[in-house]
Amino acid sequence: MKRLQKNRIEQLSTYLLANKLNPELLPEILDHLACEAEERLWDGKSFEQAFNGIVETADTQTLLNLSVDHKHLLAMGKSLDDIVFEGRNKLYGAYALRKGYGQTMQRSVLLGVTLFLGMVLLPNLYARLVPEAKPEDIAYVVEFTDAEIRPDVKPVPPPVKEEPRPVEKTIRSVIPTVVPDENVDVEYTPPLTEELETAKAGQETQDGLVDVDIITAPSAGNIPGNSIAAEVLPEKVKEYIAVDQKPEYAGGNAAMGAFLQKHLRYPSEAIKANIQGRVFLEFTVGADGKIENVKSVKGIGFGCDEEAIRVVKLMPEWKPGKQAGVPVRVRFTLPIMFQMN
Repeated sequence: MKRLQKNRIEQLSTYLLANKLNPELLPEILDHLACEAEERLWDGKSFEQAFNGIVETADTQTLLNLSVDHKHLLAMGKSLDDIVFEGRNKLYGAYALRKGYGQTMQRSVLLGVTLFLGMVLLPNLYARLVPEAKPEDIAYVVEFTDAEIRPDVKPVPPPVKEEPRPVEKTIRSVIPTVVPDENVDVEYTPPLTEELETAKAGQETQDGLVDVDIITAPSAGNIPGNSIAAEVLPEKVKEYIAVDQKPEYAGGNAAMGAFLQKHLRYPSEAIKANIQGRVFLEFTVGADGKIENVKSVKGIGFGCDEEAIRVVKLMPEWKPGKQAGVPVRVRFTLPIMFQMN
């Protein structure tokens, strides 16, 4: 395609400006007319013929109509703010406020809707993230540990020193018996009457005290009428801490764990406060296997101590502990674990 020379393009531009074409339309219309002139030159026409054809097509009225239509199009594309502030100082703050009013309202509405949805959905979201504890989520762990129990050391009483009883003075006086002559003891002579006044007759002669009174316990019939018999208290049944054979739950530790899991109820106060830990109970297993004197020696509170005591009191009879093969009373310590999954 033939290209127009620079002076030809300037001639077309001068024609358009002379017909008062809108300067904003000049580049586009000039390019369009230049292309049309190039096509006519390509068809073998001269530039004067092509220019005259263009003048006939793009006459003065046509260019004026294009300018008016272009102005209307620009007016339609303008916003209300541009129309209100046309010809005024747009650097003033009111124009900037009105220009950004739409975006500000969109942001405000979006933020308000977001906050409202957050307030509405927050309880449901919290309930999904932190669900309430269900009965099947609660586990009971029973741990059995050997408690080191040391027997009380009783002081050894000092040995009782027995004072020697006084020896009574006696004179040998043997009842005469008839024996053969060869067996007669010639050294023995019966005591005199004077000797028996200051000594008693005995099997042998020994020095001792004279007039010794022997105190004997009075018989039941010799108790004076105004005497009061002292009450003798029965001996207290001994309670052992360490024995040869410890007391045992009937069925063993596994059966006791099943019993505790069946009857233990986790206190609601402990669930709300998220309380976990061990409760140490101390009780006595009698010689007949019955549980007595249940008490808490170390607890965690919030109703767990009372619940553990209640369940232990429900236990059936144990196998009693034995000392030297004999059933005896034994003090026992049992830890019970409260734990939430």
